Amino acid sequence: MRPSLFALALLLPAPALAGGFGLIATGGLHSDRVYYYVPNETTGELEQAPPINQIGPNFGGGLELVLGDRDDKIMGVFRGYYLMDTAQVATEEMKDPSYAYNLRTVPRDIGMVTGGLQWGLVGDPTGLQLVLTTTIGSGFLTSDFTEFLTAELGVGATYTVARHVQLHAEVSGGLRYRKRFYHTENLTLGVRYLFD
Repeated sequence: MRPSLFALALLLPAPALAGGFGLIATGGLHSDRVYYYVPNETTGELEQAPPINQIGPNFGGGLELVLGDRDDKIMGVFRGYYLMDTAQVATEEMKDPSYAYNLRTVPRDIGMVTGGLQWGLVGDPTGLQLVLTTTIGSGFLTSDFTEFLTAELGVGATYTVARHVQLHAEVSGGLRYRKRFYHTENLTLGVRYLFD
């Protein structure tokens, strides 16, 4: 084999012999901001006031890919899913008719992609196991053009009910970043088919 072909062969990835795929459902809460404008006392023109922080629900579901042998304590986790942030709601502060509010009155549809690692902490990977999950990703496609970066840290459990079927659940907290940080808390449930 010529040296250049040999070097190319070393750079090509080996075929994946262990891993899996699955379905996930997620729901939780996220922080959001409502911007509003108040009239200036002297000119009467509207000026931006400090924004109102709100907590709103979100939920969604999608697909998951897993890399690693089912006996391993550390596995790669990649998720692609749909997420919906519910509409913002009017509050007591919004009763003044002289104020103008930039309130999002419809849900925000989000295409999410995340990737990270699932770390086995305690227990048997082929039975019941306590896990730590770390992911980073992006809300890369939004209905209102407010794409963001995200990072989450979660604790949960996996339970292998059959040789190729695993259930998992995790509770996570994290951050979204778009011009500033917003917090998020989520519960994720899923089922995986492991083909190793």
